[in-house]
Amino acid sequence: MSTIIKYPHPTLRKKSKPITKITPKIKKLAQDLINTTIPDPKEPLGVGLAAPQINISKRIFVAMMPDKKITIIINPQIIKSSKKMLSNLSKNNQFLEGCLSIPGYYGFVDRPIKIKATYQTLKGLTKTVTLKSPFSSYFQHELDHLNGVLFIDHIKKSNNQLYLADSKGHLKPTTLQGLSLKSKK
Repeated sequence: MSTIIKYPHPTLRKKSKPITKITPKIKKLAQDLINTTIPDPKEPLGVGLAAPQINISKRIFVAMMPDKKITIIINPQIIKSSKKMLSNLSKNNQFLEGCLSIPGYYGFVDRPIKIKATYQTLKGLTKTVTLKSPFSSYFQHELDHLNGVLFIDHIKKSNNQLYLADSKGHLKPTTLQGLSLKSKK
């Protein structure tokens, strides 16, 4: 299990390098991502985690897929996105995104509802999947990490509200200026 780095750590802003060969080191990294995301099967920390979040700039992440299993995704690419966005859904089908590297903060990110993506498995096979919300958002969020993009960048660009959870889990409106700018390495 690794330590999850926090915003504004510089690795979170780097574009990750492609994985050219599935080595034992990559397999170990994949298992580490799973163990860090799910340290306790009864209480997973999140629905995805990208290598940059554990301070490794490689194009690999884990994310929950429609079968409800955390899947290892290597060198992902989105090859098609729907024009229909999450904002087209009814309010009770929309949700706020959060990030393990920006704990306690949440906001609505308007992403395509459906995507078609390709990625490699740990066995080196190429898979193509079609994902619908919320799994499409999980995939896009983690892919953003591989490109040095954070969900707060989308919030800033769209002028959507950012929220901070208090100690009881209640969400209070806040601003990006409210985020700590101290680097935690």
